[in-house]
Amino acid sequence: MEHSAHPSAKPAVNENTQLVYGWANASTPAGHKALQYSDLKSLNPQPDTRPAERELKVRLGGNMERYIWTINGKKFTEVEPLQVKYGERIRLKFINDSMMAHPMHLHGMFMQLENGQSSANMPNKHTLIVPPGKTVTALLTADELGEWAIHCHLLYHMSSGMMSKLVVANVDGNQAPTPSTSNSAKQGDSHAHH
Repeated sequence: MEHSAHPSAKPAVNENTQLVYGWANASTPAGHKALQYSDLKSLNPQPDTRPAERELKVRLGGNMERYIWTINGKKFTEVEPLQVKYGERIRLKFINDSMMAHPMHLHGMFMQLENGQSSANMPNKHTLIVPPGKTVTALLTADELGEWAIHCHLLYHMSSGMMSKLVVANVDGNQAPTPSTSNSAKQGDSHAHH
């Protein structure tokens, strides 16, 4: 079958007039737009609009021959956890050095996807698809103490190494929120901590 002649094979065009082909446009009916991350907007204004204090690079890689997937060049049993101070505002920069898309999932907290929206309108995500050879960034307010899994949601990639921990800890006397000042109940209502 000649796929280029099929009506749904036409690329979708977003507001920035970038053409979208392949897996990102799969199964989009003829005449419809394939939604992109740039189309997403928060339903409610973000409570934290501070700029990032620092950036954490999360390099996604792998070796198909040995079938090992990595974060920052190491599999889970070798990787150093990502360290974040409680209350810190950071940028997570996911850099995909592989030829596969990786849906990167963070447990316990939402990330705000940097997708061209204002800081008040960035959408909350707990899983970000990082296309092959691309970079995706998100802001994170480290407002939940503990050790949180961060991993590829293709579970066979996770189980063969593409997993780490993001540790949120009290440092330099910063304190955990009291129940009356915590917004974790609001977030927890809409996000299953799994």
